[in-house]
Amino acid sequence: MTDDANTFEKVERPRGRQSREWEVFARESAAEPLRHVGSVTADDRETAHEQATTLFEDPVALWLTPAEAVARYTDPALRPGETA
Repeated sequence: MTDDANTFEKVERPRGRQSREWEVFARESAAEPLRHVGSVTADDRETAHEQATTLFEDPVALWLTPAEAVARYTDPALRPGETA
């Protein structure tokens, strides 16, 4: 940061350890759909599962996938802050 607390500098270096990012999908009850609830960073699937179960308590289903395996598509009509 600079002297001005409201001005930020762009940082080109990576943050911390270079672990894999995992997207987390959960179903809170059998009647609810599976939904994206967040992501965790871990070196392997088992560690990602441990982190996800700590963060997202008691789902009836918990799915993990490597973030690089998720294809992300956004409706171009939606802008940040807008809803469908």
